[in-house]
Amino acid sequence: MRSACTIGAVAVLAWCSLWPAAWGFAHAEVGSVIENVEMPVIGGGKQPLLTAAEANVFIFFKPGQEHSRATMKKIALVEKETAGKSVRWVGIVSDTIPKADVQALVKEAGIAMPVLVDVGDALYGRLGVALQPVVGITDKDHKLVAYQPFAKINYAEVVRARVRHLLKEIDDGELAQALHPPVATRSDDTAAARRRLTLAEKLLQSKNYEKALESVKFSIEKDPALAAAHALQGDILAAKGICAEALLSYERSLKLDPSDARALEGKKACAGKVKNP
Repeated sequence: MRSACTIGAVAVLAWCSLWPAAWGFAHAEVGSVIENVEMPVIGGGKQPLLTAAEANVFIFFKPGQEHSRATMKKIALVEKETAGKSVRWVGIVSDTIPKADVQALVKEAGIAMPVLVDVGDALYGRLGVALQPVVGITDKDHKLVAYQPFAKINYAEVVRARVRHLLKEIDDGELAQALHPPVATRSDDTAAARRRLTLAEKLLQSKNYEKALESVKFSIEKDPALAAAHALQGDILAAKGICAEALLSYERSLKLDPSDARALEGKKACAGKVKNP
């Protein structure tokens, strides 16, 4: 990306580092109409940035960047969930990125969306993209509903909620809840929850189910919003042969994080063993 933040002057770099994360698009405000443009596709041909779909989601990313790789893997799960629905997904990369690097990430992440090439970083400049990855979402009239700068926690979940809201699958209250999920009351609670989660994982691997269950319950008490803890509790209960209770744990995990792979796999495995789960 050819942005002001790549300029070599120390003063400019220092100033750029102070840009708040919320400045995902410095030149486009929520509510403004995004100009539709036709762009080259990494695999050949051209496609428009936006369509008449109820939700248009475009993701600026950089293959060599750790946060971009992690984001695209999570977004791929949301993309699969919306298959067949009125949602348009596209990735956007700078034309300075080698084609092979982009294709490698597409394969690694498992995304099906076309990846558009921003020639001369024209779109980057027009929207004022300062940081990557960043997701833009428009409605069917191409009005910008939201832009989501990268966040380490619940990033894909927020994008999913935005899309579901545009599809009228959730209401305003459910969207607000997804955008502001419950958190542990103190940061040390979250840290303690994760430590016990790690211990519970090790205890499960050693088949010490009772101690594992004790540890994971402690983790959940410390941070009830930790989806991974509910999923692990499901695995422990399933290992003990209590699939009916395990299913409840998997459901709680998926309510917090619908893309949790452990919960999805556990629920599928347990569902076949329980009548009328």
